[in-house]
Amino acid sequence: MTIRTFDDWAASRAKTSPLGALKDAVVGIEAAYFLHRLLDTPPTKEPLLSALGGFPFALASRIEEYLDDLQSAGITPFFVFDGMSFGKKGPSSADDSETVRRISQAWELYDRHQAIEAVATFGDSGAVKPESLYRYLQRILHSHKTDFMVAPYSASAQLAYFEKCQIRFVDAVMGSSELLLFDIDKVITSIEPQHAHFNWISKQSCQDDLGKISGDMFTDAALLCGTSFLPTFPLLQRKPFIIRDTVSMMLAVGPSATSVCTHYQDDPQVQQVNYLDKYWRAKMAIKHHVVLAENGRVEPLDAQQAPSDVHEFIGQRLPEELYFYLSKGLVAPRVLDWLVTGELYESPPLDNGESDEYHRLVRDQLGPIRTQALALLSQPMSRFYHRKDVVARFWFDSGTEKILSHKELVPSPRDLTSGWNVKEKTSETLQGVRKASRGSLAFAVGSLADKTFVRETMVPKDASSPLVAKNDILSNTLWRFLQLRGYADEKHTPTAWGKALLAAMTGLDPADQLEEPTFLAMELLRLGLLNANDVFGNYIGAPQQGTDSDKSNCLLISRVACLGKLRHKPIGFTGPLSRNLLAYHSFISAVRGSLRDLVEMVMINLLLNGDADRERNDWVDLGLDLPFIDDNDCGLGIAVKSYLDELAAEPNPTSPERRSEAKAKGAEAWFPHSVDMAGGLASAFRLWDAVLRGVKAADGVVTGVDTWIEVDEWLKDRR
Repeated sequence: MTIRTFDDWAASRAKTSPLGALKDAVVGIEAAYFLHRLLDTPPTKEPLLSALGGFPFALASRIEEYLDDLQSAGITPFFVFDGMSFGKKGPSSADDSETVRRISQAWELYDRHQAIEAVATFGDSGAVKPESLYRYLQRILHSHKTDFMVAPYSASAQLAYFEKCQIRFVDAVMGSSELLLFDIDKVITSIEPQHAHFNWISKQSCQDDLGKISGDMFTDAALLCGTSFLPTFPLLQRKPFIIRDTVSMMLAVGPSATSVCTHYQDDPQVQQVNYLDKYWRAKMAIKHHVVLAENGRVEPLDAQQAPSDVHEFIGQRLPEELYFYLSKGLVAPRVLDWLVTGELYESPPLDNGESDEYHRLVRDQLGPIRTQALALLSQPMSRFYHRKDVVARFWFDSGTEKILSHKELVPSPRDLTSGWNVKEKTSETLQGVRKASRGSLAFAVGSLADKTFVRETMVPKDASSPLVAKNDILSNTLWRFLQLRGYADEKHTPTAWGKALLAAMTGLDPADQLEEPTFLAMELLRLGLLNANDVFGNYIGAPQQGTDSDKSNCLLISRVACLGKLRHKPIGFTGPLSRNLLAYHSFISAVRGSLRDLVEMVMINLLLNGDADRERNDWVDLGLDLPFIDDNDCGLGIAVKSYLDELAAEPNPTSPERRSEAKAKGAEAWFPHSVDMAGGLASAFRLWDAVLRGVKAADGVVTGVDTWIEVDEWLKDRR
């Protein structure tokens, strides 16, 4: 986050230098700022991203091109990601309300066929946050052999430490204006290899232009403007302002934020938010922010002078080992945040999440998965965390709270799954009979079908011989995960749902990359969410053509297709939209996110308990190789819906000629930038086949099997 209103004021004060000045330099880059610029600045801005979900189609190629340009210029980038949240900030309901308003407005404009205005409103909605792309960027950086780390808390503080510590980890920093809150004078705002220059701002120059104010006064003025450390001072929000107005306010009542708060202490808004207390917490959080030091320890800036109550304005301390795993990207900060703060705040999804079914999903149905994740994280930690409940709150009902009490789980997830300690010698015997590689989700699921192998997996932990190979750690993580999700029982044999999952995944071609979509389909089935129920009645973009039966069949198949990915050229999306299918994408995304949380905590629990060798250097690979890391868009679902809807409007929808024409029309008119539209449809239908196999095998534990068979008969002549 930047200092509010500061960037526009400072833009005219930026300086430009030749790119050669950075030759042979290491530049620390704030990852959130880097992503924010890509998401919000042409030509990399893709305004319809918030209407599709998933990842920007052109982003990967643009990032790789940028990294190549930096390398050609002799610049070594080092990316730093934000880690855990710090302090008690509370839910961002005001920001959520504004985003919800803009998204609703964008869809209203789209429904009125005001395409240009709708696209602009989608692009300015702020619904897609940089942190949702952290894993995506980390994978690109790792494949490009570009170093990165995740800070314990603020990336700005970590970069400031790197820039100032005795061992200079970086020669310069590029990031948001929040870097100026720390002891940094010069901050690069952009590096433009194509123009052979870079832009930067000087804190001292800004102070001079604001009336030669002191560094402390500049920091206070910036905080009053609004940052990630402190919300905007209430009186400033009543009309447009710039940082010069804030400085003028301070000069009128006293040269510090304390003076301002004291002067306006009787203002109801200032009293309501207890602003002076928040200010002092923010001030201390800047001065004594917690960073990963050069000695490998996690400690406050100015550690010798830090007070004993740093936890009051940063948060409860975690074990050093957990901060290390966080720094390597092995684990995301989300579940760690829940446990430390005792709070989980659910923000609205891209479609605004207005359906009762989505509310029930995030409020009730995902609770058990999240509770298991918390139990796995807390089990190897101190007793303080063993009994710490987490309160879940939701944007759609500020008065509702759900308690996630992981201490109530008996037996504990750790006790249930600690029997999985399968070494390479045992699991490698399966390699020759399966296409999937060891350590993959497909391998872990497929191995459950081998009765001989299953009998050999009941292996107690041997402290003298922990798991060593990366694939062994991944496989045992996934087997433990499968047991927690109810696909394997305590004897490691497949349950009824496990057999359904096996049936669904049997015969999948690894080249199609449909294993995770198939797994997610089984999860949605178990939650009662993979059906053709009309739960988004007021959302545009549902099937429109043919009989009610045609529409229902098309909707179910399109929802399955939403689990796949539309292959697209590296260019912004052009094509039809569907809020109806975007809403279903929100279901998928919420379930995927919770599964990712759980599988990460399974691995963290395995490591913290010493079940695996921790003298290794493949931490980043371990984190990136776990499943459920990629969000998908709803583009393939829209493509399938458009194709089947087009056929339903034809008098002879099953003729080969009509099908060929509809596929050609899709590639040329609806999705002109898609890659192999016909192949994409074929992939969606292979995914349908896999899910159908699972549904048939789940007869007895899932209802409506006959409906699926009837829909499949309808689809056979339309593929």
